[in-house]
Parts: sequence; C-alpha cells; structure tokens
Amino acid sequence: MAKPTSSHTDESLAIRLQSGEIKALTTLIDRYQAPLLRYTSYLGSSEPEDIVQETFIKVYQNIQSFNIKKKFSSWIYRIAHNTGVSQMRSRRVSMPWEDYLDYFVKVDPEDSISKHEIKQRVTKCLSGLPPKYRGPLVLYYLEDKSYLEIMDILRLPMGTVSARINRAKKIIKDLCQKI
Repeated sequence: MAKPTSSHTDESLAIRLQSGEIKALTTLIDRYQAPLLRYTSYLGSSEPEDIVQETFIKVYQNIQSFNIKKKFSSWIYRIAHNTGVSQMRSRRVSMPWEDYLDYFVKVDPEDSISKHEIKQRVTKCLSGLPPKYRGPLVLYYLEDKSYLEIMDILRLPMGTVSARINRAKKIIKDLCQKI
C-alpha cells in the first residue's frame, strides 16, 4: 500500500474528491504515482508514465463511481492494471523482468553463469508468460498484495487468483528449464 502523505485515509480523500476538492486528487497522486509506475513497469508497459497519467485521469473522471465502502487502493490498481493491459494488447509489449529474477529463480553460487546471462534467460522465460498470469504474479510477489486484494483489483474469484499464481509459477519453471 502507498505511504500516506497526509493524515487522511485514501477513502476520505476519495470522498473529498467526489465533492469536488481537487487538492484531494493531488494528495492521491503523491501517494500512488511511484507504486503505480513500479506496477505498470512490472506488467511490461513500454510507457508506464503514460499509463499512470491516464490512470489518474480515469480516477478523476470516474470518482463518482467509486464505492467508499471498498478499498481505494484496490480500485486504483484495477484501473492501472486495465489501462496497462489494454496498452500491451495494442502494442504487444514484452516485460522488463530482468531486475526481479531473485523472486523466481535461485542460482547456485558455484555456477559459472553470470548474473547478466541469468537475467537474459529469465527475461526470455517471462516474456512467454501470458498477461492473465503475469498480473496476479506481479501483484503477489512484487507488489506484496494479498490474495483478497488481488481478487478485488482484478475482479477475479479467490480460486482463480490462486490458480493463476500457481499456474504462472509452473509455466515460468517449464519455460526456464527449456532455455
């Protein structure tokens, strides 16, 4: 979750924004810009800044549809996710995973393969992972979201979230073993 930049909760800021207080949007941007940039980069966006900017525009345009009984963080991540996936579909972009290989691959220190070579191999493996598996995997391992939060962000049942994360790990393992 984003670190608060004021004493107001995300949900109270959303209510203020629904009432027309633009300063509440500024605070939400301060809280969520960096985490959303990181998340959209993990998804494989070639232009994460554009996706985040578009996300905040959509937040402003659709703030009246936000249900204040729900978590704001899940709502904004869902908007960013959908925006990023739409961009990737339109541009067929691959993922820049190379800096995150330690989450997925354990390397024997005695192995003579360089870390750079391993990153290249892992990047190649992960580029084969379908986007429907990539999103839950990134949210869980790299964004530290719970299964409940992933359910809310992606609008998927708990069983589907669990199955996709498990399936993603198996696909990555199989892809990496072939390389």
